[in-house]
Amino acid sequence: MHQKNVENIKVASERLLWGFWDRESGEKQRKNWRDFIRLYNKIKPFDIVVFQTTNGNIHGIGVVKGTYYDDQTPVWPAEKKGVLFPWRVSFCVFIFSENPFTSLLIKIANYIDGYGIGELDRHEFQGILGEIQKQLDTIKFKFNL
Repeated sequence: MHQKNVENIKVASERLLWGFWDRESGEKQRKNWRDFIRLYNKIKPFDIVVFQTTNGNIHGIGVVKGTYYDDQTPVWPAEKKGVLFPWRVSFCVFIFSENPFTSLLIKIANYIDGYGIGELDRHEFQGILGEIQKQLDTIKFKFNL
């Protein structure tokens, strides 16, 4: 998931959830709504999500808990006047770092502009996991895809 603001990724890690814009949020969202919903509806339990800022920095990785839902509870700093990101995904595990784990400018398949969602190539994902493991050398983890 692409994000301009590291603070939003931090909030996601603290709350174990992520939110996407509503269809009526802007022109990009209206234009790409059907593509977004198709990809959003494919999200399933135990999918792994990588959180990347627009400059290519990877700040987080999460494991989808199992449900996605529409929620009208304000969560992010920008939601002081109302919910901006109601289409939510919950996580059972989230690893976050203020300092980027790695920085990669990579092609994301099926990337949906306005929503910051797409599908990551398996090889690129393995590289990201390797970089995260280097930084978490005191904590051992393993993913088997």
